[in-house]
Formats: sequence, structure tokens, C-alpha cells
Amino acid sequence: MRIPMRAALRLALAGWLGLAGLSLVAAQGRAQTTEPPEKVLPSSTVAFLKFKNAAALRESFRQSQFGQLWNDPGLKAWKEDVAERLDEASKSLKSKLGVTYRELFELPQGAVAVAVVQRDDPRLPISVVMTADAGKNTQTMDDVLTRATEQSKTAGAKVSTESFQDATLHLIQPPSPPKDESKGQAKDETLEPVIWTRQGSTFFVGSDANLVKDLLAHAQGRDDALAGNESFVQLQKKLGADAQVVWFVDLIKLLKMVAQSSAKGNAAQAQQTEAMLQVLGLNGLKAAAGSFVLNTGSFDSVSRSIMLAPAPVQGALRVFQLPKVNLRPEPWVPASVSSYQTYSWDLDAAFTAINDLANMFQPGMLNVLEQQMVGPNGGPPLSFKNDIFDPLGDRVTLISDFKKPIKEENQRVLLAVALEDAKKFQDTLNKLIALTGGSPKKREFQGVTIYDFELPEMPNNANNPRPNVKFKGPISLTIAKETLFLANEPTLLEQVLRGGGPGLADSAAYQAVAREIPGQVSTLAFVRPEESARISYDMVKSGQFEKALEGAAVAGGPDLSKLSKFFDKEKMPDFSVFAKYLSNGGSYGVMEDDGMIWTSFTLRKSNP
Repeated sequence: MRIPMRAALRLALAGWLGLAGLSLVAAQGRAQTTEPPEKVLPSSTVAFLKFKNAAALRESFRQSQFGQLWNDPGLKAWKEDVAERLDEASKSLKSKLGVTYRELFELPQGAVAVAVVQRDDPRLPISVVMTADAGKNTQTMDDVLTRATEQSKTAGAKVSTESFQDATLHLIQPPSPPKDESKGQAKDETLEPVIWTRQGSTFFVGSDANLVKDLLAHAQGRDDALAGNESFVQLQKKLGADAQVVWFVDLIKLLKMVAQSSAKGNAAQAQQTEAMLQVLGLNGLKAAAGSFVLNTGSFDSVSRSIMLAPAPVQGALRVFQLPKVNLRPEPWVPASVSSYQTYSWDLDAAFTAINDLANMFQPGMLNVLEQQMVGPNGGPPLSFKNDIFDPLGDRVTLISDFKKPIKEENQRVLLAVALEDAKKFQDTLNKLIALTGGSPKKREFQGVTIYDFELPEMPNNANNPRPNVKFKGPISLTIAKETLFLANEPTLLEQVLRGGGPGLADSAAYQAVAREIPGQVSTLAFVRPEESARISYDMVKSGQFEKALEGAAVAGGPDLSKLSKFFDKEKMPDFSVFAKYLSNGGSYGVMEDDGMIWTSFTLRKSNP
């Protein structure tokens, strides 16, 4: 997919020049000249992102806790400095397009959508299109795009116009880039064009003139629209009608395109790839969708994601069976944790799925591996089922917090796996240590044996923007409280084993989040964001953030280092100004017969 992805990025960058800020749109109670984008886009749409109403979304942001933070008196000096720097950067844009960045951001007034549409072209099997309703700013938006077109012409692009159904299409063909065969650039490479037009107050920007014409021809809706896609309809019902932002991906179309693209025109190879997807069960993934809303009810924000995979799932998908149960924090979880995640996971079913999957590739594969797992003193080989999976329970939990002072390298993480037969798994642990020749340090604590495994020194990557942050040992492991515990920091494990302090389940902070979670779920999480936010704040203040951006460019990533030039880290207010707008949140997942839905949220503070 190298060519399509690169083309999509080019179009996005070109479109941003004239439509920056299209991703935050809105305006209510206003007649539109076209149907909603999902009723205009064809059923061949592969991916879709829509901002339903963004004057409302912008207003919701202003009323959200982050919007309130932006208007906090403590942020005034820093905000004015940022505004001044942005104004300076906007001068060039103002001289070329007649608007500042902020004015661009405020231009759209209605629904905005970005879509990837499938097309019959092996060289470039997708087209990208953006639509936006400018409402009262229609003339200004038209002027901006007209000026952007003239700027493109000055830069060497070929510009032409074409009439279609009383609309004028502006076609911009960028000049071909300089040839650089050392970077794998084709000698005859031609950049994809950018086409824009408008119908009433709705603007269309795309990479394919035929697609833009097709949308204009069906601006009042079509029978074979995305809105009629069975998966799209099903997922939108689950997401609800109150979402301000929605997205959708047709995974059947996407996986088929990936298979065809990876085959590079080889029909036999494409069939093999599709067959492999079927063996893995990935062809059972029909679609995915999500939504986001700000400032609603008792929530500061709510997001939902759905994976549509109707039962019975096959292949690798069978590994992840997450039955709904009454999840709540285990008694050993301290109230002081900064994050808590727990999963109801049928590990017995997972082993059956893994074994079946392995047998598809090589019958008896796991049995062959087991016969090689004999300790130095002989005896029966290790059995994956009897020794590992059978003693395991059906719950996996991850908790984390930070030692003081709060720094990235001071994060403490503990993984816990419930056990159905702790004694048997202790025997398995002894077998594994003997089998691997491990020599952990053993110590007694609270009546149990803790195994401390030292980690080998890992070489530092020269491109690592944070060379001082390393994953350090020992890894501490023990079996206690009918649970297998592994921790990257022994003091957290000791705190859990010691017990006696307040538990998370009984804390007021957790209970406030738990009230918003159904009684039976497949996954559950609680997060107290202040400590993680503190690390991000310190990274910016210390200059580590700027180095990380520079490191990303060095490592071959996008050059984001200029972002740090838009603010003075020395003028940032004390962290306490930010902290009072941070609120606790949670998430939960529910596995149903037709797939999985995840919901995450942050609670609204009554008085930040």
C-alpha cells in the first residue's frame, strides 16, 4: 500500500492548505444544500470520518474542562505568548490566502467528512475526498481556495477548470518532484491531482475528478450510499445519535485491498493472502466504528469503539473470548494506584484456539514443542495444557503507579493472573525455572517466596530521544493470594502482598467511576491521570519533549520539531494550574455475539 498511502498523505497536505480546521465543524438549525455525507458517499467507501456539527463541537470544547483550562487566569501569560507566536506564523498565510490560522479554523460551519473510496485502478486503488459545509463563511472559503489555487499555479502546478452541473471544478496538477532513484522513486512518477469545487455552501476537495463529479451528481442522496451499508447501519445504531464525531472502516473491503496490494498484480499470490486471512479468521472482521462526544451529562468526554465480528468467530479471533462477568477490583489492589485494568479472559478456550490454529499449519506442532521441554534432570516434558493453562484462572489484571518523585523511570507496573490451582502452578514455575536454566534470587516475604530475575543490559539505541529511560530489572515474581504476580519494581509487589491499607474498590474515586459502568462487563479500567500528566508536563519543561520531536525526525519519522517553537516552556504556569482540570475516568468493554464494544470516559468536575 506504499503508493496509496503516500498519495493520501499528499492529498491531505494539499487539502489542509485550503481547508485547515475542517475537522472541527458545526452549526445547528440551518438548512443544508446537500444530504448528510454518509447519504452522498457511495457504498464503495472504505473509511469514513465525520464531524457532525462543529460550531457545537467547538462550543462543547469551550465548555469542557480543557476549554475551561484554556481560559484559566493562570494560563493567561502563556496563552498570550502562544497567540503572539501563532500570529507571527500567520502573517505569511494571511498575505497568501487572506486569513490567519485561527480564521481558517473558524471557517467551516456545518458537517465535515473525510472519506477513502475504493476505485478500479491497480496503480492507486483508492481516492480521498473531503466535504465541508461553510455556511455563512461560504464566500470566504471560496476566496481562500481560489487564492490557494493561484499560489499552486505560481509554484508550478498546472491549473484548469471544468464545468459540471452548474458547478466549476478547479483541477490542480502539482509538478512532478525531482527524480531520486536512490530513494526508490519511479522515473515516471506523477503526483495525484487536487480537485475542488462547491455546491451551495458545501465544498468538495478530492484526488479524483470522477469521484468529485459523482458526489455532485448525488448531492441529494443515492440508493447505493454508505448509509445503506448493512454494517454501517448496525454500528451506527450501537453508537447512538448523540455523537459529535463518528468514524467507520469497512474491514472486509480494507483487508481485500491489502491482499491485492501486497500481491502486486499476482492473482495467485492475492488468493494465497486471502486464504491466509481466512485461516487466521481475520475475514470474520466485518467492520469497525467509533464515536466521540464532549461535555455531555456527567461526562467531560465519552468515546466508543466497536469491532463487528459476528459469531462464530474463527482462527486467531477465538483466542480472545472475554465473557461478561461482575468485575470489580480485587481486594489486594491498593487505593493509591494511578491506573487499573482487568480482563475477563477464558484462557482454557484460548489454549484450544491456539492449538487448533497451530494444527492448521502443522498438525501436532505444540506436541512436538512439548517433547523438547524436558528439564536437565529428565522427567515428563512440560505440558502447555496441563501445566500452564489448566491451573490458570480466567482473569488478568494490570496496575501501575509511580514512586516519588514522579518520573517516567519511576513507574511501577504489576501484572496479575488469577489461578485456579496455585499449588499446581507453583510446580509449573519450578519446572520452567529448571527448564530455562534460570537462577533467580529467592527471598521470603510475608510467608511467600519472591523470585527476583535480573535483566540483561540492553544496548541503547542511538536514535532514542530519551537515552536515560531504560527498562530496568529485576522482575519480581511470586504466587500468592491465588494469583501469579509479576512486577517491574519489588516495592509495589511487596505493598500488594503486605496488604492492610485501603483498597481501590472501596475508594470514593473508584466508586464514582464504577457508577457509570454496567454490572457485567468483559473488561474494566480506572485511571487517575494526574501522575501521567505530571510526567508529560515535566518533559516539556525540561526540554525532553523537544528532544523527542527532534529524535522522531532523526529516526525517519515526521519532522515535528517546529511544534515546540510555538510556545515558550519557560512561561508555562505551575503544574497545579493544569492539575485542577484533570478528572478521573474509566473504561469498559462488553463482548457480544456480534463483536466487541469499548466505552471510555472522563468524569466532569463540578468545580474545577
